[in-house]
This record gives sequence, structure tokens and C-alpha cells, in this order.
Amino acid sequence: MKRIVTVIVVWVTLCLTAILSQDITTKAATKEELKQNTCLINLKENLIKLSSTPSDKKKEYKKRKKKKSYTAKELRYMTCIIYCEARGESYAGQKAVGIVVMNRKRDKEFPNSIKSVIYQRGQFSPVRNGSFGRALSLYDKYKRDGKFKGEMPSCLKAAKEALEGSTTIKKSGKEKEMKNYLYFSRYIPNAKYSLGDHQFK
Repeated sequence: MKRIVTVIVVWVTLCLTAILSQDITTKAATKEELKQNTCLINLKENLIKLSSTPSDKKKEYKKRKKKKSYTAKELRYMTCIIYCEARGESYAGQKAVGIVVMNRKRDKEFPNSIKSVIYQRGQFSPVRNGSFGRALSLYDKYKRDGKFKGEMPSCLKAAKEALEGSTTIKKSGKEKEMKNYLYFSRYIPNAKYSLGDHQFK
């Protein structure tokens, strides 16, 4: 569509140039010639307007307008904590872990940054046992190589969704709202929801 409009604009421009290059005032142009020139000018203006606002340009503008709501560092930390805690879980289980981290970041009882939530004392066992540090190194290696492998791509996708503010997961075709969950583990007393090998409350 964009190419067709561009070709028409070019064609009309060439026609106008040829017509308007003649000295109309010295040739005593007829009313019909003036009318044709006016129609061509109006057609050119309308086509220029059409070509300047095609639907693909609008989409591109909306894409540029939508800024990322997270940094590269936040994505790295979130991906790695999901990888450590839920790489063997379903995608819904991986995303649920990311949502819990984001819920804590928003909750006044917890630190207000992704990194601080993850490194909060006594909260995430992968930080204590060193597996989180190894996951960060693996993430950096994949990034340098230009390709994420194994279960990391799924964890990366889940991290992006959680960081972008999604608070729902989909399991067996049904959506589950997770915005009020602040804890997960293999076993939690009085758990409100179970998913895979994790319980949430």
C-alpha cells in the first residue's frame, strides 16, 4: 500500500511539474486548463496526506512510544531467580515466581528494587547456596554468545512479562490472578494456591 501511494505521488508530481512549467499566463490558459491544474494540485495534496499517515507508520509510532518499564539489569536478575527457582516448572509456574518477586517490590513490607528483593536476607535459597551467582554467570555467557539455551529462554520470557506488570498466569486454559501472593515454596503452611511443585500464599 505504501509503495503504491508513493508511486502515485511521484507520478502526480511529474505531471504537475510538466503542466505548471508552461507559462500559463502568457498562453492565456482556458478555464478548462485551470480547472485541471487545480484538480491535480488537490490530488497531490491528498495523496501526500495519505502517504504520511499509513497504518504501519501509526503502529511504528505506538511501538516507539511504548517504553520498556524495566532495565537490562532488572531483566538479568529476574530471569536468573526464575531460572533458579522454577526452571523445572511449567511456563505458568515460572511466571508465577516472577510475579511474586514483583509483588514484593511493590509491597511496603519488602525492599523496593528487584535486586534488593532477591538479595534480602533469608528469603531466596539460591542466593544463599550460590546457585543464583552461577545462573548470573550462565546468563552473561549466553548473552555474549548471542543465544540463550536450555530453559533460560522460557525464564527470560516469563521475566519480561512479570517486569512489564502482568499479574496473571494461564493454566489449563484458565487465568489465575496472582497479584496478592507474596510467598512461594515447596511447602507453606496455610497455602492458598498450588502450582507444580510450588505452593503460594
